[in-house]
Amino acid sequence: SVFPSPRAAMDDALKRVLVVELRRRGFTGCLPHFRRRDAGRISLLSVQHFSSGGSFVVEVAACPPAGHVTSWGADVAPSRVTARDINDPRPRLGNPNFPGFGDHWFVYGPRNYETDGQTVLPDSHYVAVAEDVVVLLDQAEAFWSTTPV
Repeated sequence: SVFPSPRAAMDDALKRVLVVELRRRGFTGCLPHFRRRDAGRISLLSVQHFSSGGSFVVEVAACPPAGHVTSWGADVAPSRVTARDINDPRPRLGNPNFPGFGDHWFVYGPRNYETDGQTVLPDSHYVAVAEDVVVLLDQAEAFWSTTPV
């Protein structure tokens, strides 16, 4: 494999599959944070890898077009705000209660410390996981279009 790790292979597939689709939908940014600004809101999406590898979550959020003011009063500019800046709601794509509270991890391999944790699988494996995220973007679009900011 040309990739040094499963995470590098996964990130490459996300760039070729998810990021291409996000660009088509008007998003800017780069892994792990994306935003789409319009007159009524900023739609946010962030990819967060598990610290021990092998999986990631995709969180979505929205904020007013002027940006976000944190709970401690810090101003986050529209060009810098990320889903992780928003406390609630910040649902994870694919969770069974979406857009309510719940968890969903996109698994692409074992954790770094597990057997085969450093084995890079064929590219088609990572592409399929990235395509699973793209399928769930309709969940995110419904959230963005109906969540008050």
